[in-house]
Amino acid sequence: MDQVHTRAMEALQPFVHLANSNSAKSPRFVANLITNATSSPNTYVFAELLETPAIQALRSKDVPEEFHGYLTLLEVFAWGTWQDYQATPNLPSLNDEQTLKLRLLSLLSLSATVKPLAYETLMDSLSISAPADLESLVTTAIYSSLITARLSPTTNPPTVNVTSVAPLRDVKPQSLSTMISVLANWETRCGDVITDIEAEIARIKTNSAKRRAKEREHAELFEKTLSNWPAISADLVGFESGRFTGSKKHGSQGGPRGGSGGGGGPGGYVGSKREFNADDLDDDDGYWENGSEGALESYVTSSRMDIDEGIGSSRAGPGSAATRHAKRVLGKKS
Repeated sequence: MDQVHTRAMEALQPFVHLANSNSAKSPRFVANLITNATSSPNTYVFAELLETPAIQALRSKDVPEEFHGYLTLLEVFAWGTWQDYQATPNLPSLNDEQTLKLRLLSLLSLSATVKPLAYETLMDSLSISAPADLESLVTTAIYSSLITARLSPTTNPPTVNVTSVAPLRDVKPQSLSTMISVLANWETRCGDVITDIEAEIARIKTNSAKRRAKEREHAELFEKTLSNWPAISADLVGFESGRFTGSKKHGSQGGPRGGSGGGGGPGGYVGSKREFNADDLDDDDGYWENGSEGALESYVTSSRMDIDEGIGSSRAGPGSAATRHAKRVLGKKS
């Protein structure tokens, strides 16, 4: 599309040079120059020609009335439409080339402002009565690289689907203030968006710096722990050893096994664990309660264990003053 604009500017240059020549003093010469410029098949922009002193001289009251309309006609070709031409009185009539050119320029304006482009809308705006003539005009615009479009005559309603429009329309001077206001608002919105983006970037950088600081702290702590690991390991071993030793509390000394004093001496308790000897694991282990005197004596004889023969015992002599409970004797059967 930029190449189309460049070609249009190049096509206008010969007419600009003629307008700046010494021959452009006659109003008739300037009027003919405008007619030829608007009839040329490759000219679509006219602002530069409009700014020349010779063209602007047509506004003078000294110029005959019949030539005043040519300046207005050139303005219609620059930024107007076919409807503007139809609504403006006292304009020169158009030849076939000018008619085609103005309809093509009007199609550009409609393609940029009206969505969707229905056949009926275009035909009313361009004063075209037959759909075939409209399709011919759109095809000419497509092959001239003025628009990128597709005809859809079978849809309901039939439409012209335009996807791009060449920048070939001049800007009306009266609309510059509106355009400046629109661009200023757009600049303000862009500034707000940029401010928000910068704030978000700053927040992300701050969070990233905090995260990296934490990672460095963790890495330093890990390195410090790793360098001190031999001492920490020795402390842990000592702690576990002391805990293991402290759990093996011996019972209080004194008293035989099974007495009230606890498990002192052989066969007693160590901590909370009971130690068993080989005899305890014998399946044939047994015990005697206080039985007959013969059984007790037989056990004592075989095991050579001293027996506390207290008062009330079967071995105590007669005439004891009190009765004493006999002790329970544990041992291995002979």
